[in-house]
Parts: sequence; structure tokens; C-alpha cells
Amino acid sequence: MLWEHFCSGAFAMTSPRLIYEVRPRKDHRGVDLISDALPFGRLWYGEPSAISNAIDYAMHRSRSHHAVIRVYDESGNVIETHEHKGEFKEFSI
Repeated sequence: MLWEHFCSGAFAMTSPRLIYEVRPRKDHRGVDLISDALPFGRLWYGEPSAISNAIDYAMHRSRSHHAVIRVYDESGNVIETHEHKGEFKEFSI
């Protein structure tokens, strides 16, 4: 019964959504990617394409989960939102 419930996709609807935040650093040297899903809580990006690299990493890291990536400006306002649907494929026999 539980296997049939799993295969029907019922668990996919209740899977947790990962939240990532891309925030400018207070020292104005790039951005931080922040999430509870990251091993150390945050990653620093300082190169010219820091925001897009942080978004790409968050999408890659959450490839099997639903994720929301929010980009903030220096005032703390959300300026971009990206939603990534997990690429989980249902197993068929």
C-alpha cells in the first residue's frame, strides 16, 4: 500500500521546498548565497558575474528538489525570484 502511494506521486507534492537567498555583502565585495541547505550556511561570490554564478550553483545544488532563489538589493528588497522545479523522475518498472 505504501509503495503504491509513493508511486502515485503523492509524496512529491509534500516534498520540502529549499529556500536560497542571494544578498550583497556589507563590505561591497560580491554577494553571499545563503541557505540552510548549504553545508556551512553561506557561500561568498566575488567575481563580476557573482549573482548569476550564485543562482546557477543554487539550481545545480537543488536539482532533485523544488527550490526558490531570491535575489535581494542592498536595501533588503527582493529584486528577482527564480523557482526551480526538481528534476525527480518517477521510477517505472
